[in-house]
Amino acid sequence: MILDSLISHADAVGAPKVVGRYRVLRVCPDPVANEWFNVGVHFRQKGGGGHSRILGNLNGFKTLYGGAGVSNLNNLLSVVSEAAESGCLDNLGPHIRAGDEQYAAGDSPGAIVDQMFDTFVTLGRAAEDASDQTGRNEGLSTHDLRKFVLGQVRSAYPGLYRRSFHDHPVALEDPADRRKREYDLPVFRQPTLEGGATRFASIISAFVKTDMNRAYHLDRGALTLLNARDVLKQSGRAEGAFFILRPHEGVQGFSEEVMQKIDDDIDNAAFHFRHDSHFQIEVFEDSRSLAEHAIHYAS
Repeated sequence: MILDSLISHADAVGAPKVVGRYRVLRVCPDPVANEWFNVGVHFRQKGGGGHSRILGNLNGFKTLYGGAGVSNLNNLLSVVSEAAESGCLDNLGPHIRAGDEQYAAGDSPGAIVDQMFDTFVTLGRAAEDASDQTGRNEGLSTHDLRKFVLGQVRSAYPGLYRRSFHDHPVALEDPADRRKREYDLPVFRQPTLEGGATRFASIISAFVKTDMNRAYHLDRGALTLLNARDVLKQSGRAEGAFFILRPHEGVQGFSEEVMQKIDDDIDNAAFHFRHDSHFQIEVFEDSRSLAEHAIHYAS
């Protein structure tokens, strides 16, 4: 089980100080367009209380909806904030949703909330050039890697970007119970020809020095792919891929010991797909090569 793998990682580096479950908070400002945006994160600590972070800067919405739309969004965010504060996150109405609970662990509730917020609330991110991140000693986060890859696709192949690449989770219906669930799949392409295969992929950075952070994202990516595969194979052919970035040998700040841990974490994540001929695991040492491969895979 992926959870067992995650726990074994935690044992290897020391038990996390805080564990619990988080939910991503989403709103739909325009019911006609039916566009949903992640605007916050709520974390419920095991044996403790709840902690939340809600989007504060609404500049990203002004371009989309204008001043009147931002005013409406402010009202929605007020409802989200009150619900998060009370912990009552179910049945919030037609324009507000709270995602399914997911496991999270870290040094403090605040650190966990900030990490989840930076990962999922794209409208709250500062504009950075992800291609410059590889020079930093701490490496390149999954968030920055994905932003770089999707930015490359959006700029060079806008049509392909609209068809096959996703900034937000993809909703898939499980044929077993007809329920729709969201999956974090930056690459998802439905077949264009009858009898074709659905292609889906996760993009994860192992170019991260912190063991717990790196192992968490790799395991979470693997779990998402496994769950998506189980749903998609019920409806037809499905092919999956796991695109992983690792540091190149000799990169500044990454010792031989850290590099060995990174390779071990990648091997553990890839192990879950060892018997699946419809999965490919690709490891890259350059973000541009990863982007080119993802483009080719999704085309």
